[in-house]
Amino acid sequence: MDIKKEEIEGKDVRGVVRELIDEVTKTEKEAKEKSTRGGKSPDLKLYVVDTSEEVLGQLNDLATSIIDSDSSKKAAKNFFNSHIISEYKISSDIWWVEIKTPRYERTDDFIFVKRDDSIWILTTELKDWAEDTVENIIKYMPQMERVYLTSDDLEDVMDSIIDSEVSGFTAKYRSQHQERAATLRFHGAEPDDMKKAEEHFQATPTRIEFNQRNSPSTAIQGSGSNDGILTVESVRLGSEGKATDTLLDTSKDFILVDSKRYEVNTDSKVRFFESGFSIDEFTSIELYDPERESAENLREEIKSEILSKNQYQYGRWGENTFFIHDKNHGEIFELGIESPELVLHAREATTALSLRSFCKSVLDEFDSTYSIRKKETEVTL
Repeated sequence: MDIKKEEIEGKDVRGVVRELIDEVTKTEKEAKEKSTRGGKSPDLKLYVVDTSEEVLGQLNDLATSIIDSDSSKKAAKNFFNSHIISEYKISSDIWWVEIKTPRYERTDDFIFVKRDDSIWILTTELKDWAEDTVENIIKYMPQMERVYLTSDDLEDVMDSIIDSEVSGFTAKYRSQHQERAATLRFHGAEPDDMKKAEEHFQATPTRIEFNQRNSPSTAIQGSGSNDGILTVESVRLGSEGKATDTLLDTSKDFILVDSKRYEVNTDSKVRFFESGFSIDEFTSIELYDPERESAENLREEIKSEILSKNQYQYGRWGENTFFIHDKNHGEIFELGIESPELVLHAREATTALSLRSFCKSVLDEFDSTYSIRKKETEVTL
């Protein structure tokens, strides 16, 4: 990044984001010359990350515990053994994090911001270096996981950006249906293209690009992805404030819709009656496809494609109920195969981390046609 940590000392979160927006701000002439997106010019990236415990100021200790643990993956140990993490406290909620890669004599900078139970990670480092550094920290530390939006939620959030219009997208179709096993990926440029991809191929968006106007011409280019990344690619000089508000407001929406899907009520209450008892706030998540009436081989497909991953151990109760241990997050939850639906039931210590991770695997790697709904069910026996 161009800015130094001394330049954000004393600033609040909005002030920090405003400083970073300056790095992607262009004059009127520069904005007109930038006719296409992408390229090697830096953009401002914001990762929205859910956490299960305090991690700010603890990254080195958490990395050491991964290196010393016999149960850690080899890839995780190799990563933390080959990188040096340095943390500098700016304020109670803001930390400057440097990740050194000695092999390439390179240091990449990131700003970690605590927002309630989540963390925002901001950077203008190039995408390739962010993938090789901070994205691996998120990937290998079980206390952190990027939020994950369904395609419907992503469309709703991006549509809510004021004065904006869709300017491009990536959409995906993947299904295990025996008669049409296929994986399709679309890249388009117009809102109608996205609608056609959904109508004709059931390909749903995973990344949406937007242009935002500011009195009256396009002034801001950005995008949002369903795996918890927002980017601002360019901002016309004079529109920095609006771009800052857009990034802050949209990232809050990411957290809200993610919580709505996966947050588990852990304070379940049991009430006893003469005829039995009831359990309040029992949490379950359903993956369903309203257009699919049956799935004869669903149980075996899930075992083969999802439960066989090193992340999971499982036991069975009857034919269609699995008790699943998510080794990455150290949590147990229940999976019911109610063909063609998959139903996840939270157990006592289950959190959003393991439920979100399972849903993400199903949608990304198994069947993108599923939709998600959460139920807070009162069970009376």
